[in-house]
Amino acid sequence: MNQPTVTLAEAQSRTADCVELLRTLVEIESPTGDVDANLGIARVLEEEIEAVGGTVERFPAPGLGVHLIGRFSGRRAGGRDPILVLAHMDTVHNVGTLDRLPFSIREGRIYGPGIYDMKGGVAATLVALRLLSEKGSGLASGLSFLITCDEERGSPSSRELIEDEAKSSRAALVVEPSVPGGAAKCRRKGVAAYELTIQGKPAHAGIEPERGASAVRELVKQIDRVYELASADAGTTINVGVMAGGTRENVVAEFAHCTIDVRFWTRAEAERVNAALFGARPFDERCTLSLAGGVNRWALEETAESRRLFDAARSVAAELGFSIGAGESGGASDGNIAAAAGCPTLDGLGPDGDGAHTLEEYILLDDLPRRIALMARLFEVL
Repeated sequence: MNQPTVTLAEAQSRTADCVELLRTLVEIESPTGDVDANLGIARVLEEEIEAVGGTVERFPAPGLGVHLIGRFSGRRAGGRDPILVLAHMDTVHNVGTLDRLPFSIREGRIYGPGIYDMKGGVAATLVALRLLSEKGSGLASGLSFLITCDEERGSPSSRELIEDEAKSSRAALVVEPSVPGGAAKCRRKGVAAYELTIQGKPAHAGIEPERGASAVRELVKQIDRVYELASADAGTTINVGVMAGGTRENVVAEFAHCTIDVRFWTRAEAERVNAALFGARPFDERCTLSLAGGVNRWALEETAESRRLFDAARSVAAELGFSIGAGESGGASDGNIAAAAGCPTLDGLGPDGDGAHTLEEYILLDDLPRRIALMARLFEVL
């Protein structure tokens, strides 16, 4: 007997419910590192997960809040590994941002802090699960809905949890926002972060400057070398974001340092730049270089398995009456971590919109039912 399937019209009938849930989530401001705020939104998410038939596991994150996993069973037996759905409850917006960016609906857009990145994706997923529960069609197989509270800080507490879940899952769907225009994110750049510190030799700048070795001058030369490691052809970008050094204008600088941000599409590029940075030598041998850091998130590279996930999503969207394209992003997400753990990953399945991390952050109202229907149908077929 064929199972009933979700239609776009059914998802559209749940739009008002999704907007109301979104209002609740957005109006509980949850900046990364605000424990009380994150615990507050986690309580609401726990209630929602349990209300749609899931069981909740809590993973305390000291100084951050709590990570949640909602576990859902599926129709199929046979010991198949579950599908992993990834999201985060934290935002970059401090408590009080609502005063400047209140939840509102204007000209087909829904505004609010964190609504695009990424409470819209969380709400659409929960409403999709609610729709399946009410309809009785159920999930094709087991599903783990992992919602972390530290993604905007680089996932220091949740990284191991994400890796463990990814290794025991057969696919990961990330409900981060889509590329503006609605495309899924089939590739994401990886991120590496470093701090370069230079120790020179101080001297009086007026009386005997030749006895000194300027850490600042060495840093300037090293920064030129660092920028030369970028590759336009490979899409590898490098940015020195912060630099400082010296103590007084009349002292040859003894210390200097800078931060280095590296973005890359492939593991090979990350390894090339990493090796060059750690292999650097001082121009002035009286200076000493010290480099700390490394890869924070490997690139989410497209594979044959992840391409099949996208093809499934594109096929489901076509059945529902709309289309999604294949896009990419220079930013990283927890999808990078899942992919690096060997789990086929498709990112950017959340609602279309724009303005992430700004005071103009919004999602498109008419895209909400499409995302609800897309996620529900993927849960029915994967």
